[in-house]
Amino acid sequence: MRTAIACTALLIFHISLLSQDKDNTLTSEEFAAGWELLFDGETLNGWKAYNGDEPQTWKVEENTIYCDGTQGGDDVMTVECYTDFDLKFDWKIVENGNSGVIYRTREGKQWSQPYLTGPEYQVFGETEVFDKNSTGSIFNVYATSKDKIVNPAMEWNTGRIRISNNLVTHWVNGVIVLQCEMYSDDWKAKVMDSKWNDNPYFAKSPFGHIDFQNHGHKVWFKNVKILSL
Repeated sequence: MRTAIACTALLIFHISLLSQDKDNTLTSEEFAAGWELLFDGETLNGWKAYNGDEPQTWKVEENTIYCDGTQGGDDVMTVECYTDFDLKFDWKIVENGNSGVIYRTREGKQWSQPYLTGPEYQVFGETEVFDKNSTGSIFNVYATSKDKIVNPAMEWNTGRIRISNNLVTHWVNGVIVLQCEMYSDDWKAKVMDSKWNDNPYFAKSPFGHIDFQNHGHKVWFKNVKILSL
């Protein structure tokens, strides 16, 4: 009897492990809905350096996209461009580290940095800041709500960005922390009150790349997946 109970318990444990979502894979529900993996957990296929080719400060480390934090190093971005989308990703970062996910960014010699053309979902190594430069904000434009909960440095967090018909929504760890309408009067006022107020290209492109920022700090990303809308 004890042997049978032990075998049953072992079988249940084994099934529970199999049912857990593995990193860098799609669930059956995501697959059926049309989600795509942007990172396979093993290579940087589908990614390139911003305004370059092979990334110099990014590599695959322990099934993550890892930035070594070299000051002045390159950003890494998707080869493909996206218009309206739903993007999910996990990240962890060193204490007081700074990074971001920049979207609808364009590359070219006239733009030295991706943030000159694309809005940035801020990734920062802090836990209780809610201003327009904090984690989950649209950097220097829109602040986050105080419902936000960010895990401490070097612990994994989940981010999500959805943009559809100019409606932008940011999540942090499953909680909506901001929602705004691009090009609305409120949007225009907040951009005018930001560091982008004299930039004619900021957030104007209807499509662009997804970019992970090297801001001189170590940061890791995984489970990067997108649904085109």
